[in-house]
Amino acid sequence: MEVNTAKYLAAAAALIAMIATAPAEAYLVGKAFEAIGRNPKLESSLFGKIIIAIALVESTAIYALVAFFTIINS
Repeated sequence: MEVNTAKYLAAAAALIAMIATAPAEAYLVGKAFEAIGRNPKLESSLFGKIIIAIALVESTAIYALVAFFTIINS
């Protein structure tokens, strides 16, 4: 495999990782609202946990973005 081919494949993998985080965040928020709808008393304890979970998912997109530009510019 040539270097340019490997470079573009790695960039594509990073791009897929960035794209995959949007549905993951939507799924997390949807499930959180569903849980709050079932048991409204959990809202205060669930809110902080969901914010942390969304931040972790979003950090994956940020790492993939950094990796993408690092790969493309090398």
